[in-house]
Amino acid sequence: MKKLSIATALVAVLVLAGCGQKETIREVLVTTPPTEAPAAELSKYDQYLEFAYNEAAQSREWTDAKLLELGAIVCDSFEAGASLDSVIQVFSDNADGSYDTEFYATILAGAVSYLCPEFEAYVNSQI
Repeated sequence: MKKLSIATALVAVLVLAGCGQKETIREVLVTTPPTEAPAAELSKYDQYLEFAYNEAAQSREWTDAKLLELGAIVCDSFEAGASLDSVIQVFSDNADGSYDTEFYATILAGAVSYLCPEFEAYVNSQI
């Protein structure tokens, strides 16, 4: 029904314009306020923590500070020229089982995805 009303009004305006009548049409912009406030953009640290908490249940046993420290170790290691294998080896030496392996893989993936994305392509090329 609304489409028909709009089409009818459009035809009426075009007919009037074609009949030589000069009419000024003013456009009015109507905005509707958002029903929800936009979500605040997360910092790279918050994104990393959110990733860690969502991807590895064991992350919930660690403090934010310790998780950030582990991520920083990954980034610092790559900055110092360490290979992916050596970073994985450090984590593997500290892992007790598959539960820890999942946790450390999450830390590594989260670190290169959010804290030091400049190493993400390198890590992906080594997998």
